[in-house]
Amino acid sequence: METETASMDRRQATFDNLGSLQEDFHVRARDYKLQYAHLYFMRLMLMRPNVLRHAQLKWGSLESRPKHVEKVLDVQQGEISYLVGTVYMEMKMKPNILNDITKDHWITAQPDRPKYTDDDDSVYLEDESGRVKLTGTKISKELFVTGVIMGVLGSEDVGGDFKVVDYCYTLPPEQEPLHHMETDEADKYVALVSGLGIGSNDFKPLELDLLTEYLTGELGGNKEQTDCANIVRVIFAGNSLITPDVIEDDTKAKKYGYDRSKFVTEPTAIFDGFLRDVCSSVPVDIMPGDCDPSSVTMPQQPIHQALLPSAREYSTFQSVTNPYWSSIDNVTLLGTSGQTIDDIFRYVKTDDRLEMAISSLRWGHMAPTAPDTLWCYPFKDKDPFIMSRLPHIYFIGNQDKFATELVIGEDERRTRVVMLPPFSTSGTIALVNLRTLECNSVTFSTASDEQK
Repeated sequence: METETASMDRRQATFDNLGSLQEDFHVRARDYKLQYAHLYFMRLMLMRPNVLRHAQLKWGSLESRPKHVEKVLDVQQGEISYLVGTVYMEMKMKPNILNDITKDHWITAQPDRPKYTDDDDSVYLEDESGRVKLTGTKISKELFVTGVIMGVLGSEDVGGDFKVVDYCYTLPPEQEPLHHMETDEADKYVALVSGLGIGSNDFKPLELDLLTEYLTGELGGNKEQTDCANIVRVIFAGNSLITPDVIEDDTKAKKYGYDRSKFVTEPTAIFDGFLRDVCSSVPVDIMPGDCDPSSVTMPQQPIHQALLPSAREYSTFQSVTNPYWSSIDNVTLLGTSGQTIDDIFRYVKTDDRLEMAISSLRWGHMAPTAPDTLWCYPFKDKDPFIMSRLPHIYFIGNQDKFATELVIGEDERRTRVVMLPPFSTSGTIALVNLRTLECNSVTFSTASDEQK
């Protein structure tokens, strides 16, 4: 007796690559003769008006009637005033190229530090005229990193420092209205995945097979397949490929200086086959990470499609930049592959990466530590890392664990922040409901209970 299998069609969603925002991440002509000071200057010029407007709204009606001082070096001692400038962290543990080149080049290089923090760290505010040291309990309790544009209220003390009693960041940018929560239509989901780690020691082929079957609707029963049919797009947030550790054999002859043992094609072939299967069922976006074959500097350029010949045959395949803007059913998404938060992590004493991501929303900037300690292209007339629009979904790839929070700001603006762990070590992906912004994790594991 034959059993009938019910067929299910995957739900469809409108898609917009937000060309006006996404285009800023594409570096068409590269010119590294530019000075990085241009980027700091443009950041301050572009963000200062909104920070100043926020400061005036917040402190303009105070009884003390503080006045705005345009340049930090024009502050008068004992006078209540407010300033707007760029945060600079004085940290002796932070790498400094000027210090490095003055040392004897025979000195052994210092190992990378997980944190730059120290008890003697100082916070400064600077603009075109100079910088002033910030003090006060407000400063000691807040999370600060170099590159944030901020307004501060206070007065200069006898030592020449600026004692801060309050601070503010930029006004929240505009956000597209989210009407889906008011409708009764069925739920649609976007699947967020990071750190497939194909080629690494942590790579588990069976778990990748499970993920393939889940995304293509071949795993589980009716309920699981129905849930899968509601996934309208999959975004892979970096570190999909890892270069395997190859043991060098100095006894082998090299032809034309080329060593075949160091060129391993298997991870790329596995990744291409995986994408081919997934793209045959659902639209896919591929972002590069710090381990992927892409540019080192931020914003990272798309992985070249020539590396993925099978996947690129599908119209559902798209190789995109890191960071990445997009819109699905008028829900705005912004994501990075994790380098932005990894670098902020070094500046602060807390280990709460979710807090850092939420802070970057308040700062209105996704990569403030670029170019200080995060490599980036030396833009001259723009700063593409400024959040000119408030996303509904803000995801960060390759973090230590899965975490999420719905941030509700002014005028009930909502942003779902999602921290994605590497799939290779956690087997976890995230599903975000495009109608309600609810977020759940799904974990795939082939380990037995004794092995967990």
